Amino acid sequence: MLRGDRVLLRAVTKDDLTELHRLYQDVDTAILAQGTPWVPETLEQAITRYEEREPDPDNVPFTVQSASGEEVLGSAMVWGIDTFNRHAHLGLSLLPEARGQGYAPDALRVLCDYAFRIRGLHRLGLETLATNAPMIAAAEKVGFRREGVLRAHAWVAGSFVDEVLFGLLAGEFSRPGA
Repeated sequence: MLRGDRVLLRAVTKDDLTELHRLYQDVDTAILAQGTPWVPETLEQAITRYEEREPDPDNVPFTVQSASGEEVLGSAMVWGIDTFNRHAHLGLSLLPEARGQGYAPDALRVLCDYAFRIRGLHRLGLETLATNAPMIAAAEKVGFRREGVLRAHAWVAGSFVDEVLFGLLAGEFSRPGA
């Protein structure tokens, strides 16, 4: 378990799937977070996919939980881990009731700490839609630098949206509690 000031990040368990499935069933949230078209999926299908998954050291999912451990707040991932070039990407999706509460920057800091200190990575990327002001603010609060814009890169709900690229190097990251 990884601890931040406001959140815990831990392995996803089967018991988390009911709460996390709410993120997927919220079509407006899902279409913002996925690079593929949304299709309906039952909780039973999600559980089957979970049970049949293979461990993947290049894509590490987490459940984001409140620091008290009492509630599931969302999911996070370090994905696309390239151990040769020592870089990866971060992803974060919070349940609607957890948004705007200051959890995102803390969860990103914990993901960065895991990626840099535990996995020994050198660089992290974070990509988000230009319309996702809360994620942009959270990334900048953690120290990510805006590196570019992919113009009209994402097809979202019937139109193209710019995607903003952020990067953070290990030497630029201020570890929590350091």
